[in-house]
Amino acid sequence: MKSVMTVTAADLERAVIDTRFDLHVVEIKDVARLRARLVQLYGEREFEISDGEIYIEGQDSLFKDRYTDGDLVNVMDRLTAEDGCPWDRAQTHESIRVNAIEEAYELSEAIDSSDTENLKEETGDLMLQAVFHANIAERSGEFTRLDVIDALVRKLVSRHTHIFGSDKAVDADEALKHWEAAKAKEKHAEALSVQLARIPDSFPALIKAQKTVKKLVKNGLVNDCREISVRELLFAVCGALKSGADLEPDLVREINALAKSYLEGKVTAVSGLE
Repeated sequence: MKSVMTVTAADLERAVIDTRFDLHVVEIKDVARLRARLVQLYGEREFEISDGEIYIEGQDSLFKDRYTDGDLVNVMDRLTAEDGCPWDRAQTHESIRVNAIEEAYELSEAIDSSDTENLKEETGDLMLQAVFHANIAERSGEFTRLDVIDALVRKLVSRHTHIFGSDKAVDADEALKHWEAAKAKEKHAEALSVQLARIPDSFPALIKAQKTVKKLVKNGLVNDCREISVRELLFAVCGALKSGADLEPDLVREINALAKSYLEGKVTAVSGLE
């Protein structure tokens, strides 16, 4: 017996539809709006609507005019099946670790370039990394993609206390404060040492330095360093290179040393080179 999903036309606007299965849409009032939604799901084709409803037979083929979420999962499962792609099956979390980083940078480049078509492609490439890691985890018994989705939605609900709770936010800054407060409570990260430990050493060194210094200053470190321009920062980088520094690991080591000294009470302010 074939599976059939029955939804109202109103629900179809928000429903996650897997076009591999039969679809029955009822209570159709706005035909034009419904057709636009069906084109999103199935591509351009004729849709026979009769008496306020429509029945569409599922497309279980991997070759179709339009793909949806279910197809993405289905293709990934096919690629990593026992008779699937040898390369895909051989991958681990570690072997594709750098891919997510590279794809994130390429997505950022598409945003900076205002390249909508490339933005669409790079968003998909980054999404693939999430699906791939979930697939690897599911095959190894770590967790499933539904566990990932569950954890993500729980996070969105629990941290938007100004939407789903009693807090109020009149602007983006207040909203962010509520998010950070909820995050600290969830992670039991009220202690500065825990907050700092959660900033990965795998971050680009400058991003790690920026995030770490912001947290230190927010928690009492006095920043008496003179203000410099980005141009001066570039010159400082040139000087460090001339001295033989390996900027990425050396900067990470220095920022970790500063954080450690502050936590131990050995440093309360920074004012420049000693």
